[in-house]
Amino acid sequence: MKKKIVLSVLFIVSLIPMLFNQYGGAKGVQEISGLINLLNPIGIISFILFFIGIWLPFKNKRINKILGVLGALGMVLSEIYKFLTWYIPNYEGSTSLQYSLNNVFPEFYIGLIVSVCMVIAYFIIDIKIKE
Repeated sequence: MKKKIVLSVLFIVSLIPMLFNQYGGAKGVQEISGLINLLNPIGIISFILFFIGIWLPFKNKRINKILGVLGALGMVLSEIYKFLTWYIPNYEGSTSLQYSLNNVFPEFYIGLIVSVCMVIAYFIIDIKIKE
């Protein structure tokens, strides 16, 4: 039970950066909340998979671990997917990855790092804390 609570709390805390604006042309102009990372289909499915893997008991414990890992990794994929599909057209009306890299807010990188840390923490907690 302790492991489930610790993993759930850490997972929810790892979602906090998604409450901040992560994309936009400039602060105060065209700001887009990081909630779009969580509320896209990948984010929603990942959220559900994580909590199913943590809280629903399966006869085969590997299923729980696989679902938990998929949920945690899914959040990272959700952020990367949204970053790669988000863009602001430049002055000529075209888009480029470099332009998007220049206009993403530091909060995006913080959120991505926190999500990757959650995946690492999942593996460490899974090994260190017993059921």
